[in-house]
Amino acid sequence: MGARTRSGPLGGHTSRRDPPKRPSQAPGTSPSPSSALAPPSSRAPGSWKPRRAAEGTADPPYLVIVEQGSSSLHVFAPGSTVLVGSGDTAQIRLRDDGVAPVHARFVVRGLEVTVEDLSGESATMVNGEALSGPCALVAGDTVGIGAAALVFHREHHGARRSIVLRDPDLRDRLVVETERALRYQRPLAVVAIDLGDEVGDAGAIVEAVNSALRIVDVAGWDGPAGLVAVLPETAHAADVPVRRILGALERVAPRARAGLALCPADGCTADALLTAARNAARGARGHRLIWHGQTTDPMRVGERVVVAADPSMKRLFSLVERLAPSDLPVLLAGETGTGKEIAAVALHTWSARRRHRLVSINCAAIADSLFESELLGHERGAFSGAYTAKVGLVETAHRGTMFLDEVGDLSLAVQAKLLRVLETRSVVRVGGTVERPADVRVVAASNRNLADDVASGRFRRDLYFRLSAATIVVPPLRSRPLDLQPLARTFLHEACERLGRSSMTLSDAVLLRLAEYQWPGNVRELRHVMDYLAATVSGLVVAIEHLPAPLGDVEGAAWPAQAAGGLPAASVPPQELRNLYEEIRELERTRILQALEAAGGVRIKAAALIGVPLRTFVTKLKEHGIGTTRPPRAG
Repeated sequence: MGARTRSGPLGGHTSRRDPPKRPSQAPGTSPSPSSALAPPSSRAPGSWKPRRAAEGTADPPYLVIVEQGSSSLHVFAPGSTVLVGSGDTAQIRLRDDGVAPVHARFVVRGLEVTVEDLSGESATMVNGEALSGPCALVAGDTVGIGAAALVFHREHHGARRSIVLRDPDLRDRLVVETERALRYQRPLAVVAIDLGDEVGDAGAIVEAVNSALRIVDVAGWDGPAGLVAVLPETAHAADVPVRRILGALERVAPRARAGLALCPADGCTADALLTAARNAARGARGHRLIWHGQTTDPMRVGERVVVAADPSMKRLFSLVERLAPSDLPVLLAGETGTGKEIAAVALHTWSARRRHRLVSINCAAIADSLFESELLGHERGAFSGAYTAKVGLVETAHRGTMFLDEVGDLSLAVQAKLLRVLETRSVVRVGGTVERPADVRVVAASNRNLADDVASGRFRRDLYFRLSAATIVVPPLRSRPLDLQPLARTFLHEACERLGRSSMTLSDAVLLRLAEYQWPGNVRELRHVMDYLAATVSGLVVAIEHLPAPLGDVEGAAWPAQAAGGLPAASVPPQELRNLYEEIRELERTRILQALEAAGGVRIKAAALIGVPLRTFVTKLKEHGIGTTRPPRAG
């Protein structure tokens, strides 16, 4: 878990945490009365209580300070800056030799109160975790400084905020929260709520949803009959607040249903998360709530497992399912490695021709001089070396399906022969005179733009129209963000099964790196990466350092891994081998120094650059004696 910093709705540093465990006593002190940590408003009559400025506004925020068995109170003035330490300049003075003269700073801006460590040693803790930058507090947070515990309180009165966010404000807020969650490795849930066909009193809906939201949550309208709620610091227990929202809507929108998506498990961009949540909500027909992960069950296409979680791929396979029963020729267009062959298999498997063969022909892999013989077959003695008759691929596919992969690579001469086969639905073997029936359904695929090739004279116009009675464009993997992670997990699981090893999981940092990569090789490249990880990673969790270049983006990484100078690692002479642990420690120190330099001394950025949690990074700094004083922050 990273340090307690986050990006707030206005782009500043804020903080979202799980409900804190409030200490019953200050660290290192004797137990104090239970009232010491209770809000002043809960104390006996006559005790001090912050005076409310006006009805419907917030009480001033304050700290309950527990130190050496006693407690005191500090009320924050609006717009104030309060220093904490053992020196004379501190407004809150602590009696602990381990506290610096100026140890921490609280800053009040409106309703927000932030705390920042000034000790230079990350010695200020919030709910047990070291600070690395300004951190906004929420009610109940415990700030630990030395042996003292400073418990933050803020009470609100009057009506909660209204749901007023609409596009682009809602989307902008989601972008901010997604960026914060990824940068600081914090959980985030996005909920899409379908209110049903009839939306009643909008005001009542707003009131119901607001009653179920936390102060850190934000919600907004998503079209005339939908809502979106953004729930920071919420992960796999997100069904609890979602069911609370649905329960609040029971009276005003009884048909409401919800879809839930998590970052980064279901997406690493605002658009991907929103789309995933919406899709899940549409799939919640028999349920009030459904997770996006429940909608991504792989489907079987013959012996193959197909993952189609992205809306574009769901629409594609829906079209394939409608086209399959017909005998229309289908042209599959798209980049190399996108999965055009899977679509061809589905067209055959879901058709009445599935009882017969699907014959795949890679048009780019067969030389023109051999293509006619391969495609049409030949009679005995048709040419030198034809000692026996041969059945061509078209005859083999009779009453089945013929898949012509990379059909754009055929020469014009071969195109003419193929056109005749399609028009006459018969073949004449090379060297023969007898026409043989060829009842085949043709599915062609190309990574070229055949329409451009027709315009340039590279591809026959009549053959193009014959092949493209129906055209399906298979989108590249980078345009299908919701497919990426389910595919990666499926491929990794399959690769582990083939190797007979336990299943592996992908860390959040790896999921983010996969989402950032453009995947020029598309699904085929992703499969190869997962095969590589299953073969090379000894543990059960894949981390950033395990990724091959260019995904890993680590100096010296290669795929397959090689030692310096391009020689296999096993080729290093024995006399040059060093103690493994010393070499690892040296490399670790070098990488930390490089990361600090690249990040301008900012520890949280340096830790992110090498994919290490901040707490581990700070520990490593101490182990290597690096940065005993806090480096200056940029800006």
